[in-house]
Amino acid sequence: MDIAKDPAAAGSITDFVPFFKAIGNPTRAQIVEFLLRGERCVCEMTGPLDLSQPLVSHHLALLRDAGLVRMRSEGARTYYSLEWEKFDGDLKAFLSHAERLHSAPPIPSNADKVCAAAGAAKPERRNAS
Repeated sequence: MDIAKDPAAAGSITDFVPFFKAIGNPTRAQIVEFLLRGERCVCEMTGPLDLSQPLVSHHLALLRDAGLVRMRSEGARTYYSLEWEKFDGDLKAFLSHAERLHSAPPIPSNADKVCAAAGAAKPERRNAS
């Protein structure tokens, strides 16, 4: 399912886990922040991230696998940029889903019933003596 193209297709907030998992790592979040400012080569990110080229490339591969980053080769260098349609689409779809849930009629709470049943099932506490 591509929630970026069809936000209404998101049946649960868990549909957004792959997006947030991809950008939820601190290193990948920093890489996304670099790419928000434009196309970058790995060599431009290793210094500020204080990480090796292979490790930065690994994180970029995970972002690529999630469909959030594209790459292009130019000579010996590879440049990376955000896949804006997917990135922006997933973000907007999440916000739309959250707004739908927020504006939906509230579901009546059954806390009294559930908590009473849970309390009744608890074994009696013994005093330490």
